[in-house]
Amino acid sequence: MTQQAPPGQRRVDASMSLLNNLMAHPLDEGYAISARARPSSGGPKKARHRIMLVVAFVVLGFLLAVAASQNYRAAPAAEKQRNELVERVEQADGRLNDLRNRQTALAGEVRGLQAGALSDADAALQQKVDDLELQVGAIAVTGPGIKVVVDDAKNADDKEGRLLDVDLQQLVNGLWTAGAEAIAVNGHRLTSLTAIRGAGSAITVDYSSLNPPYTVLAIGDTNTLPARFAQSSGGQWVQYLVSNFDVRMTTTTEDSLLVPADATIALRYAKVGPK
Repeated sequence: MTQQAPPGQRRVDASMSLLNNLMAHPLDEGYAISARARPSSGGPKKARHRIMLVVAFVVLGFLLAVAASQNYRAAPAAEKQRNELVERVEQADGRLNDLRNRQTALAGEVRGLQAGALSDADAALQQKVDDLELQVGAIAVTGPGIKVVVDDAKNADDKEGRLLDVDLQQLVNGLWTAGAEAIAVNGHRLTSLTAIRGAGSAITVDYSSLNPPYTVLAIGDTNTLPARFAQSSGGQWVQYLVSNFDVRMTTTTEDSLLVPADATIALRYAKVGPK
């Protein structure tokens, strides 16, 4: 007896049961079970990546430890070499100063012998020689003038607040422009052959390294020299450094200053004119 479908409900055709089963279960249960049993393919790769990272960090740490150990062992030797080099430089500076003092003494003896060789009749010639030696810086000069002391800022670093060779050049040029007759920086006489240069963080004058503060002595007319220096481009340059970079400068008027001679300068040629 054929069963009737309830009213309002569509009878399910038996021929559609296979299609319905395929739609409900598109993947065979055997494949699903096999897929669940097989481990994920990304697991071993991630594990290998982790192992490689750990090994790389271990190797890097080992190399850093070796480098630090080598630097630690080499530090005393490097410090010793540095101290030896500093000592050699100081010894060389000492010998250079001794040689310069010796040269100055010999130059004084030569001038004394030269003056003794000239008779009273050649007094005019001797005066001319003295004037030439004064101009070239071969003899020391005494007289009134101004003393300018410049120094780095209190909290100076490598970029700001430190005096450079160009700053000292500007200052000296301002003094020459103002009418200075003789100038010395930290005891070194400036002549037409003197160089003011930078050597690393130091300033060299006449090939000697100087340390701040820099004391500049300038002999000249004290009635006009200070004001003319302040108005010169060199004086204004240093004042700009004082106002903007906290460079320190003091200027005083002195009744008597001593500007030493340049021991490396000497008159080597003389020409006697017609009598």
